[in-house]
Amino acid sequence: MKRLLMTLLLAAQLPTGAFAAVPARVEITYAVFLGSMKIGEGRDVFQHDGRTYRVVSESKTAGLAAALYRLNVRRESQGRVTRAGLRPETFSEERNGKPKRSAAFDWERKLATLVDGNESQTVALPDNSWDSTSFGYNFAFVPPEASGLAAHLTDGRRIREYRYALLGREKIDTELGALETLHVKKVQGPQDKRAFEVWLAVEQYHMPVRIRYTDRDGKVFDSVVTRIVFPEK
Repeated sequence: MKRLLMTLLLAAQLPTGAFAAVPARVEITYAVFLGSMKIGEGRDVFQHDGRTYRVVSESKTAGLAAALYRLNVRRESQGRVTRAGLRPETFSEERNGKPKRSAAFDWERKLATLVDGNESQTVALPDNSWDSTSFGYNFAFVPPEASGLAAHLTDGRRIREYRYALLGREKIDTELGALETLHVKKVQGPQDKRAFEVWLAVEQYHMPVRIRYTDRDGKVFDSVVTRIVFPEK
């Protein structure tokens, strides 16, 4: 009963335009912080035609961080748009222009081929699987529910199951002003030191406007939106 009431409350609070057709192209830029210090910049371009999608995510060190350590990361995911959301077919990651990891999804055979450097393996592919780049954009097509979400994610190394909880609505401060968001957070087990959170903009098709990752050493990386560009109508 409690979950049902929360679902109804959230649904009532969402604007009617929140579930409108997702724009064919969205460009989002981020400032990346380590604690309070800006260390990088990110740029995502998401495109779809209602049948297929492509998202390219690029990030690089900036400022003093770039002087100390140059790092350019490019991730790309391509696949299909289905009634259940995004269904990836390929994923790849490059670092400083060199291939790092990749994944190929064979949905008919329920198998995924993962490549990490010189190592390759074929593993079982559960239905609710995404690569780490497409996952955040899936919420634009299937908004989070109060009951949470179980998802299998891969970055080319392995596929692991995670649970995510919807913490509710939050207003966050950005360079675009205050944004009304839905806050989604990974549910951590007793031995899990890695945290992941994403804030989805209610008025911007549930696009990810803030992403926070905490590594196993406790370092917090925070990516906050600085610009969103939709197609001109």
